[in-house]
Amino acid sequence: MRPPEIFLANSQSTIEIQVGDTVLIEPKITYDYNSRYEWRKNREILPNTGLSLEVIGEDLGRTEYFFKVTTPAGSDSVTIPIDVIVLADFQELELAENSAWTGAADINGFASQGLWFPNAPGGDAPWWGFGYSNIFNRTTSQPVESNGVYAEPVEGEVFALVRQPAGTNPPALKFSDEKNHTLKSLKIANTTLGYYLMKFGTDDFGRIGGPSGTNPDWCRVTITGLNTEGVVTGETVFYLADYRFDNNKRDYIVDKWEQIELTQLGAVNGLQFNLTTSLKNDDQQMLSPKMFCVDNLIVLD
Repeated sequence: MRPPEIFLANSQSTIEIQVGDTVLIEPKITYDYNSRYEWRKNREILPNTGLSLEVIGEDLGRTEYFFKVTTPAGSDSVTIPIDVIVLADFQELELAENSAWTGAADINGFASQGLWFPNAPGGDAPWWGFGYSNIFNRTTSQPVESNGVYAEPVEGEVFALVRQPAGTNPPALKFSDEKNHTLKSLKIANTTLGYYLMKFGTDDFGRIGGPSGTNPDWCRVTITGLNTEGVVTGETVFYLADYRFDNNKRDYIVDKWEQIELTQLGAVNGLQFNLTTSLKNDDQQMLSPKMFCVDNLIVLD
């Protein structure tokens, strides 16, 4: 007789559930004969001795569950990490089909899942800060969509727009409760217009990499964590486009949603987004697109 072996779907990944949601853990076992099952939660033995376990998302943060099967021929075990999260995915924000909100008079921002996203309508100048949209557009024919994301469409999906101001104060979101929290990750993508300008250029905007595509150009977002006292807790850098590689075949412009890990920033009250580029005019003003997209901010505690 051979010893048992446990198989669990997505066993290499952390399970994520939102507060109040439920997940059923159902291991599959080979050579499951005269078996005894054991469950633990953060090393403490649970009374459940069945083959499955229902977990309810109660407290924010990570909990480790442990499952062990023992038979007369041997045993096997697996550790199952579960993150209970708050997901800011902007789905509660109402929009007409294929539309965007980029500010309005007497409205200085919007809230989502305990986070505040400031907005400055701009008046005669372009708006800056945060907006939101449900426009998915991968078409690069004229006129190019300025408030859409260059990614595969998801019906009904709403995401945030981030627009860099002309001055030196990058846009920053913050927690409305004025407390520090741990953010796990977020997703980021180029706008349709941003992808088009970097890929093809215009008379006023040279394409990234130059006419030959060999210039070591780049466009990146620096995400900085700030605590309640305004002290920097750390930063992470993500390249929306990178043409600095010795092998030009590795050069890229981001053309889908990408996930950025944020736990290394520690406990933060806010995130600041600073968009910079190697493409500048004679006055050192940024020539790259001044906007990008953000979605699925995950709060861990």
